[in-house]
Amino acid sequence: MTDRTVRHSTGAGNPRQRQLAAAVVEQLEALDDLGLDAGPEATRPLLRKLGEATLLFARALDENLELLSAFDHEFEFIGHLLDVPTRVGAVGETALAVRVAEALQFCASDDMKGQVALVHAQAGDRKRALELVLTNLETAREPFIAEFRAGDVYRELAEADAAEAYYRRSLAIAPTASMRSEAALRIASLLLDSGREAEAVAFLAQQRALPSAPSDNAAAQVPVVGRNDPCPCGSGKKYKKCHGA
Repeated sequence: MTDRTVRHSTGAGNPRQRQLAAAVVEQLEALDDLGLDAGPEATRPLLRKLGEATLLFARALDENLELLSAFDHEFEFIGHLLDVPTRVGAVGETALAVRVAEALQFCASDDMKGQVALVHAQAGDRKRALELVLTNLETAREPFIAEFRAGDVYRELAEADAAEAYYRRSLAIAPTASMRSEAALRIASLLLDSGREAEAVAFLAQQRALPSAPSDNAAAQVPVVGRNDPCPCGSGKKYKKCHGA
């Protein structure tokens, strides 16, 4: 992680906002120092502090995208901030994770809504998670993100067929090469986790052989799933009678 320590009183925001940014940076670096092998008993307190710090910082921004961009230009931490809800939810801090996602919706609405659904899946609340998935799919401004996060939710619920279907849908409508790569890696990872190593290798080879940019009309080729549409898992049932139940 880049050294993001707040060292000066000048720069983006007012002193209070910079103090809150420094608290976020401090927790991110503390988690980095802890390492990937640390157990939940060590990571949970730090993730709770990170969630609390992120929540305070996000609220202090008062939905000011320009100010958030200025802080990110200085500390390069927006990618880490946008991952906080899922990380916090993964250690059982469901309510805090939801509050953080809601506070960050001003800068990444569809992604944060998708992470709220994922947080409920992490908590084992399948019904609520899938209700949110359906709403997100029907209202998304960025269908790729809604489809991609739907795959994350189903994967968390250990429903690999549905997860793969949604990841493949997100791949089909990915508007940029980087998003296409992200979706492809999710699919490959899921295949590997399912013991389909040869298929994963073949899939990645196929993706590497494709042009780097998706077609201009790709987003129009795969509609957002509705309650009466066929379920993407391939069961032949309507979504509302299958994985949308």
